[in-house]
Formats: sequence, C-alpha cells, structure tokens
Amino acid sequence: MYFRVIDDARSSAIGYLLADPAAQQAVVVDPPPGQEALIRALLDERGLHLQCVVRTHVHRPDHADPGGLCAHSGACCVVGEGAESGSAVQRVRHDDSLVFGDEVLHVLSTPGHTPHCVSYLWRDRLFCGDVFDVGGCAVGDSESDPALLYDTLTQRVFLLPGETLVFPSHRLKGRTVSTVAEERRRHAQLTGRSRESFVTEMGFRRLVRPHLARALERPAEG
Repeated sequence: MYFRVIDDARSSAIGYLLADPAAQQAVVVDPPPGQEALIRALLDERGLHLQCVVRTHVHRPDHADPGGLCAHSGACCVVGEGAESGSAVQRVRHDDSLVFGDEVLHVLSTPGHTPHCVSYLWRDRLFCGDVFDVGGCAVGDSESDPALLYDTLTQRVFLLPGETLVFPSHRLKGRTVSTVAEERRRHAQLTGRSRESFVTEMGFRRLVRPHLARALERPAEG
C-alpha cells in the first residue's frame, strides 16, 4: 500500500493520498485547495492513476471544489448522499464501498458538522473530516447539528476498535493523527451525558463563544 499525508500549512487543511501500487490505482481524501499540482506530481512520480477524489463533507458555498483535479485526471468526485457540490459527483451512503485495486474504502455516515458528512474506513484508519471539531459544531452556522453529532460519536465512531487511527481534515489539538480510544477519553465528559444534555451544552457554547471571542480581541484598557 501507499499512504501520503498532504498537510497544507496555509489553510490548515489536511488531505490524504492512498494507493495500491501493484494495481497503480489511487484515491485522494479531502485534497486541500491549492495542492492539485503536488498531488499530480505524487501520482506521476509513482505512475498512479487517480480513480476518485473522496470528500468527507461539503460546505456552502463550496470553496474546496476539486473540479480541476478531477478534470485533469479523469477521476470522479465522491460525496455523501444529499451533499451539494459543483463537480459532477458519485454519491455514497452508509455501508457503501469504494474499490481501488485490491484496496477498499468503507463508507460510514457521520453527520453533525454538516448534515451529509461521511467518513471512510481504510484498513485500520478512519478519515473522518471534522467529526471531532466539537467546538466548531457548537458555534457553527445552520449546517451543523449537535444532535446528529452526538449520534455519530456515540453510535458509530466510538463503537470502532480503540486502536483505529483517526485522521482528521484539520489538526486535533495540534496533532495530525489520533486514535478512537484517545478521542473517546477526550470527549468522555460530553458524550457521557444524555443526548438532550449534549445538545443543551452545545447550544450554550453557540451563544457564549462569540461574545468570549470578541472580549479576547478587545484591546486592554489603560
């Protein structure tokens, strides 16, 4: 197998290039905007053909549309069912599979950050987008849904084996990789509550954090 992290310091976004070298087939997960040239160079370096560009989530408006990368390579763009995208897409739902060579990506429906978020399980690795951006969900716009996030964490992600490696689309506490067991512990105080209590807490954060951010930005008097 071939696995390469594409970490874009300018946007703080992280993408992932996966491949079956024997079959010369590859997929890229959440390619960061502006990294198309690097991705094409990595593919050319190893003689890989890009089968598809898979995305964990799509925001409105879609500033990360990988249409140029798809057009250049002939790859299809894959998004969760119901997600809006400017590119011609293949839509996937929970329990679908994407095959490249002898490798398989298993699709998990993981809504919350947006209504149509999906994650991709490959071997012992989960590419989960912004599932663990709990604070972002709390203060997000109308796309975020704390109730769905609670269900995603408690009924889907945290049921995976603890040793499953977690690869997000942005750093987690400064790190580019974690494990399901670590994230269970980190979020135990929140997810150990009832669904209603979790939603209430997220609603409180949604109200308080903008005021806190403005207070921190205000210059000190005197």
